[in-house]
Amino acid sequence: MSKPVKLAIFDIDGTIFRSSLVIELSHALVDAKIFPAAARKEISREYLAWLDRKGSYEAYIDKVVKIYVKHITGQRYTNVKRVAEKVIREQKDRVYRFTRDLIGKLKSDGYILVAISGSPSYIVEKYAKAIGFNLFFGTELEIAAGKFTGKVKSLDSAFNKAKIVKDLAVKHNASLKLSVAIGDTESDIPMLKLVGNPIAFNPNLGLAKYARKNHWSVVAERKDVIYKVKQFDLLILKKK
Repeated sequence: MSKPVKLAIFDIDGTIFRSSLVIELSHALVDAKIFPAAARKEISREYLAWLDRKGSYEAYIDKVVKIYVKHITGQRYTNVKRVAEKVIREQKDRVYRFTRDLIGKLKSDGYILVAISGSPSYIVEKYAKAIGFNLFFGTELEIAAGKFTGKVKSLDSAFNKAKIVKDLAVKHNASLKLSVAIGDTESDIPMLKLVGNPIAFNPNLGLAKYARKNHWSVVAERKDVIYKVKQFDLLILKKK
């Protein structure tokens, strides 16, 4: 009897990569003078708002994506692709130890490694291939006559990760009960709910609350220490 097919589905930004691909790409595009300096200022303003805890991380990333789409309009794909390749070469090893080691273990155990990210598909593809993933999904941006139009072709990767996982399970005849999924925010919950082994890694408040309620594995990595959290209290800071 053949072994059951198992999927290992990973969010990328903040789960494998210790930053966000779209943020690092945006900064690199400013350095390459493809994006205007104003783009960095816009991103920095949103970053400081999140750093000062005046907004959520998800709201910050959503804003950065909007800034990225605004400035990518009219840019040549070949120029952006070249910068994306440079970002991957320089930053592909900036990963969390827990997910890096988990990827190696699951790969050796025969899982199909799947990366899903709201970052642009062309940099998701390069990053996923560089770290050994089998399949990868990112946000598709329309290109016409070699240039970005500013239109988003597909939002599946950013807002419907669960559909991607369901479709993959059917296509590969995979057992979701034996599969693993790792995410860090509540937007990953629909995806995590589908598998038998969900892991909330460095979760934000929304995911942490859901994970605790549903007895999911919760893992935190701080500095050079990895914690598997079995019991925890959620201390919520009230706004003044």
